[in-house]
Amino acid sequence: MKIWKLAVGVILVAGIVGALLVSGSYEAGSSGIEVAERVPEYSAMDMEGNEVALADYEGQVVLLNIWATWCGPCRIEMPSINALHERYKDRGFTVVAVSIDAGRGYREKVDEFVSEHELDFPILLDPDGRIMRTIRAVGVPETLVLDREGKIVKRVVGATNWDSRGNRAMIEQLFRM
Repeated sequence: MKIWKLAVGVILVAGIVGALLVSGSYEAGSSGIEVAERVPEYSAMDMEGNEVALADYEGQVVLLNIWATWCGPCRIEMPSINALHERYKDRGFTVVAVSIDAGRGYREKVDEFVSEHELDFPILLDPDGRIMRTIRAVGVPETLVLDREGKIVKRVVGATNWDSRGNRAMIEQLFRM
């Protein structure tokens, strides 16, 4: 009987944590690199085969999104990421989306996703998942907002509406800094 109660408790806790991660209402803390830290050095190949480093975007406000084509919440939030990019791309803002898709045909799947969603920002390919280790990510989607110096100002695990009034206000404030 005690084992059954323990199992039910574990399942309930796992369900609550899972719901928080999927809903995007969990903002990472001790599980990964912290807000106010500089984002670690990282580079990967873009869709054209060019090596791209996060440091290449220093001086811009960056939304670094880790995603995969098989991730339902990633599919849900990508239109809002694209809208935010379109809104601010001419003002020193960029989205860098790192796909962790792997396996046979992953490039084609990513290319199809990019075309389907009409994405117009840098897509990096990381089939080895190095970005997950680099930022100590806990899942996908996971997103970091970086100021012009590459410091993390916000970290969100799970899908969210990136083109919301609150997120737009945050980006506007970062432009003034």
